[in-house]
Amino acid sequence: MSDFAQNGAVCTLQQLNDAHLQTIATDWLPAAAAASPVTLILPCHAPDLASPALLTICEALSSVRWLDEVLIPINGLAPDQLGTTQRFFSKHLQANHTLLLTDHPANTRILAAAARLPESALPQGKGLNVWASIGLLCAREKPGIFALQDCDVLSFSAQTLARLCFAAVDPELRFNFAKMYYSRATDRLYGRVSRLFLAPLLHALIRVAGHHPLLDFLLSFRYPLAGECALRAPLAAKLPMNTGWALEIGMLSVVFRELNPTEICQVDGGSGYDHKHQPAAGNLTRMCSEIASSLLHHLATEGCEITPSFLHSVSRAFLRESDEAVRRSAALSRMNGLPEVGPEEKALTETFARCIPNALPPKPTPLPPWNSVASEHLHQMLEFQDQQKASN
Repeated sequence: MSDFAQNGAVCTLQQLNDAHLQTIATDWLPAAAAASPVTLILPCHAPDLASPALLTICEALSSVRWLDEVLIPINGLAPDQLGTTQRFFSKHLQANHTLLLTDHPANTRILAAAARLPESALPQGKGLNVWASIGLLCAREKPGIFALQDCDVLSFSAQTLARLCFAAVDPELRFNFAKMYYSRATDRLYGRVSRLFLAPLLHALIRVAGHHPLLDFLLSFRYPLAGECALRAPLAAKLPMNTGWALEIGMLSVVFRELNPTEICQVDGGSGYDHKHQPAAGNLTRMCSEIASSLLHHLATEGCEITPSFLHSVSRAFLRESDEAVRRSAALSRMNGLPEVGPEEKALTETFARCIPNALPPKPTPLPPWNSVASEHLHQMLEFQDQQKASN
C-alpha cells in the first residue's frame, strides 16, 4: 500500500506515481520556472572534483532545461587547480553555471567583513559556501527559487530534483520552503546519525521537557539532516546560517520561527539515495556534538532552560530511546533482508550519548542573514565576481 499519511506539522508530498516524474520535469516545471527562475546551489570542496558522484550530477544537469543557473561555491582549490576546475565544469556541465571561489583571499576579506568576523575566524566549509552563494544571489537581486543539492550523491536524479523545486516554485502549492527526504538504505541501513542520534534525542527531549512546538516541528521531518532543499529568495535573505554539521538542523530551526507550517513541505526523494558515508570513528561523534549544541541553543532561544541537571536527565532518557531505535533498526533490516545491525550500533549510541552532557558550549555565532549585511559588502561581492569573469 502506498504511503499517503500526513502525520506531522508539515505537509508530506510522497512519490505515489513514478510515471508522473517526467510530466513534472518536462511539462509543468519549465513553465513555472519561466515566471520564477530556479538557481541550483551545488556546494563543493576541491576533493569532490575527483568524485564520480559530482560527474554524475553534472552530466544529469546538462540535460535540464528548467534551471536558470547552477551556482558552484567551491573551497580548497590550490592556485594551480583553478584552470583544471573551470575546464571540468565547462566540459561536463552543459548548463549556465558560475564558479564562486569562497576561500580566494579577496573573497575571504569580503565575506569576513560581511560576517563581522576576523578573516582567521571565518569557518570554511559547506555552511560558508551556501551562505556566500546566497549573498551573491542577493547582491544580484536574483528572484525566484534557490535550491541546494549535495554533490556527493551517486544516485542523483534530475527528475527527483525537479519534484523538490516544483514544490517551491508552483504558485498554486504556495510553499516557501521544501525539504527533501529519502531512504538511506542500499546494501544496508545507513543514516546512523539520523536513526541513532537525532531521532532518539528529540524523543528524549520530549520525555524531559514535554511536547514543545520546535521539537514537534522537527519530528515532523522524515529526514531532517538531508542537505537538499528549495526555498524562495526572500526567505533565503532572512536566514542566519549555521556552519559545520549543524547547518541543516540550524536552518530548520530558523525556518520554524520564520514561517507558518502551512508554508513548509517535505518531498519524497525516493529510495536508494546513495550519499557519501562517514566513518563511525571521529566524524560521526563530532557531527552529533555540533547537532546537539545547535539544537539545544535553539531550544533555549524558544524559552527552555538548559541546565546541567536537564542535560543529565536528557542523557538518561536518550539511552532508553536509543535502545528502542537500535531495536527498530534491527527489525527493519531483518524484514528487508539487509545485514542485521548488532552490538556495533548499540556501542555507537553509547558513544553518542556522551555528546549530550557537554553539548552546550558558548553560544555559536551563526553567519548573519544577508538582509542585515551592509550594501557595500554586497557590491564588493559583485565586483569580485565580475573581475573573476573578466580574468577568465
